[in-house]
Amino acid sequence: MPHQPLPAIQPRRVVVTGIGAISSLASTAPETWRRIVAGETGIRRAPDLDPAQHPCVLRGDVDRDALPQRFLLGKAARNTSLFSRMAVEAAGEALLDAGLLDDRLAPAIDLTAAGAAFGSCVGGTYDDLLPAHETLLNRGTSRVPPHLHVMFPHNLAAYTVQHRFGMGGPSSTVVTACATGAQAIGDGFHAIKYGHAPLMIAGATESTSHPLFQAGFAAMRALVTDSNDNPDGASRPFDASRAGFVLGEGAGMLVLEELDHAQARGARILAEIAGFATSNDAYHPIAPQPEGEGAARAIRAALADAGIGPDEVDHVNAHAASTPAGDVAEAKAIHLAFGKRATEIPVTSVKGAIGHCMAAAGALETIVAIHTLIEGRIPPTRNYRTPDPDVNLNIVGGEARAVDMSIMTKHSFGLGGQNACLVLRKYEGA
Repeated sequence: MPHQPLPAIQPRRVVVTGIGAISSLASTAPETWRRIVAGETGIRRAPDLDPAQHPCVLRGDVDRDALPQRFLLGKAARNTSLFSRMAVEAAGEALLDAGLLDDRLAPAIDLTAAGAAFGSCVGGTYDDLLPAHETLLNRGTSRVPPHLHVMFPHNLAAYTVQHRFGMGGPSSTVVTACATGAQAIGDGFHAIKYGHAPLMIAGATESTSHPLFQAGFAAMRALVTDSNDNPDGASRPFDASRAGFVLGEGAGMLVLEELDHAQARGARILAEIAGFATSNDAYHPIAPQPEGEGAARAIRAALADAGIGPDEVDHVNAHAASTPAGDVAEAKAIHLAFGKRATEIPVTSVKGAIGHCMAAAGALETIVAIHTLIEGRIPPTRNYRTPDPDVNLNIVGGEARAVDMSIMTKHSFGLGGQNACLVLRKYEGA
């Protein structure tokens, strides 16, 4: 018999119906947004960092004493790594926000076909693996925790969430440095767009407060070292005085649904994911491609995936970690992707508020982007006071800016030349 081509898959529209967040500012998405848009910061001096050993003693730590404990209790919580606990709490908040859990915090509908697209840069490496190694060296093999290998691996966050909520659909964990959060959401978006699942939890989680993690970035000279006595002014994205980033941590989770699925259950729709793409600079393991060409490829490809032209974009939620070279390369990518309009489009970075949350950065910043679309308010880039002529963008500084917008991009870039870009659209009905 002659070969019969497979029928073409009709792409589905994908919407966001729930969000959840844990950050250095708050343990919920609404409070994190409120404090970001108000211009506050969660960056503080870290009590466990000795300035004699650490040139930067600042971090944007999650308040562990205030972490919610609604979805994992008792032994289950004790045997779950911190990054996975943050993931399940943020995912649970997102599911509640989407109306998918009942009063007993159990699924209100059958979630067997639902999946998870998650990411983490370090998983439980610092929280679980390093302490276990110390135990091995000092107390012997018999004292190594029996749950070690189901605690620290990166994929255990996805497992924890899927097990807790009975989600038996697609499951993936991406590790693409600081592009991870945006890429995980993009992977979840494409899983629905191309018919692999009707609903996905997508996002990223990161626990970064171990001194070794801090020391590694200090050795790379990536951290800001001029503001140990001024945490509030340390992270200065796009500003001419920027001198490095501050580490942050947390978790950001989104409920993504196929539009028909969401409408059939009467869901409240927050926003629409319209496009996604990734690229690699193929240039250097640390330094960005100086002209922003690789990053611009991801932005252009995401717009093409969305069927949207660069002249339709109303706002850019940037990566902008506050490094001298990275922010300029990113600005050049924006100029390449948007041409003459680049100097007009309002651009913001929220890393001055929550720090650079590694894998979780793109996920938390996407949640900020969704709030921006809903409310028509762009949060300020904290500490942006002195324009850099090499950046030459319309940076939103000082206070939040009210803007009438329909379409925006959220991009994230990371070590290893990783680039990821999402296109988000305000939902205005089918």
